[in-house]
Parts: sequence; structure tokens; C-alpha cells
Amino acid sequence: MIYISQLLEQEKLLQIISTYPVGLEVISFSIGSILDKLETSINYYERELSNIKEEVPLTFHGPFLDLFPGSCDERVRQLAKERFEASYKASQSFNVHQMIFHTSYIPNYYPDQYWLENVMQFWEEFLEDKLETHIFYIENVLDSHWEMLKQLIDHINHPHFKVCLDIGHVNVYSQKNVLDWIEALGERIGYVHLHNNDGIKDSHRGLLEGTLPIKEILTSLKRYTPNAIWSLEIGDEKELRDSLEWLYDILDTLR
Repeated sequence: MIYISQLLEQEKLLQIISTYPVGLEVISFSIGSILDKLETSINYYERELSNIKEEVPLTFHGPFLDLFPGSCDERVRQLAKERFEASYKASQSFNVHQMIFHTSYIPNYYPDQYWLENVMQFWEEFLEDKLETHIFYIENVLDSHWEMLKQLIDHINHPHFKVCLDIGHVNVYSQKNVLDWIEALGERIGYVHLHNNDGIKDSHRGLLEGTLPIKEILTSLKRYTPNAIWSLEIGDEKELRDSLEWLYDILDTLR
């Protein structure tokens, strides 16, 4: 099953979902103003998503803007926890069992070890009362290397706490290439955001519209983390359709 992200207008999304055998990664509950009116928002999106066939699986992208679970300020971490809890509650209303959250790591902001200790404590506390049916994926964004993400996953040591590898973010923000990330993280990766760019701007282009060697990357994913879910995070309708056509054409050739 390939997923697509909710980056297009609803009508365009419905057309693509009716054409291709894809799931949908919902980003609506990553927005603070939507989480502020949670029950109203849940009711609204229950209607908004009602046109999607029941057999279409959903994942939820959790909130991330201005949220820092690794902050040295306890009140800042508390705000992140409140937002995360609200989106988790929304996921239960939609019977969604997989959620993506950002690391929210900022390079050189303060010593890495402080961030790592704080974010480890945050996720230990957050996961304490969560349903065993839920899986949480932690996505790299500004992360310049994989080492601390690897340490975080290994420290938490939870079967439902894995990496969401965003290959476009690696291409822009990391000096290490995507293939190295995949080999280093291996089966810690449970979810992958697929898109391309020029290595300068995180533009969320189609799979063949950038400098990343996509087929080589997909082959590496099949080798090192064969059970990971793939989600296309592409913001242009034509490039998304072209990427889906290309991807389904070459899937059987990947070894």
C-alpha cells in the first residue's frame, strides 16, 4: 500500500484516491487552530472525509509548527505534549492507528546532549498511557545526521516507536546522503516520506523532479527496511500522478 499526503485540494485528492490504490496521510490535525476546537474539528472532518471509501487506510500527521518536545523549558515541552495529545485523541475518533511527529531538532541551538535527554524523557512520558494498537513515527526535518534519532529510538526501545525517514529533508538539510541514512537506521525506519528536490529547497517535487536517485533509494529501502510504509509527500497534482504511475510501473523490478 502506497500513501499520499493531504497536500492537494479535497476534490483533487478524491480523484486520485478513486484512480489509484492508495491510502491517505491526513495533515488536518497538525494545525493548532484546528486542535483548539477539537470536537468541532473532528465533526467537520468526519463529514469532509466521508466521501473517502472505507477501505482507504488513513494515517495522521501530528502537529509540528513551533513545537519543541526536546526543549530545555518544561512549559514549552508541556505545550508540545498538549498538542500531541489532542491529535492523538483525534486519531482515535477516526480509528487511525499510525501517527507521524517531527523530531523538531534545531542544529546548533543548544548542546545536542541536552536536546537528546529532554526528548527522550518527553517520549517516555508520552508513550506511557498510549494504546498498544498505535504506532508513532518520528520524522527527521532539520536533522543533519541520523545518530541522535537512532539513539532516541534505541533508548525508548518500544515496538511501536519508529523512524519516519523523510528523504527530501535529508537531501536539503543533511551532509550525509540518503543511502547512508537508510543503511544506518535499517529496520528502525517504519515509514518513509517520498519526494524530491534540488538539494537546496525543500520543495516537495515529484519523484523524478530533483537530484535524489529515487530508484536506488527505493531499492535500498526494500533491502534494509522491507516492511516500511511509503507515503508520497508531493504538492503538485500532475507530479503526484506521474510519480504514482512511475512507482507502480517499477515496483516489481525492485530487489
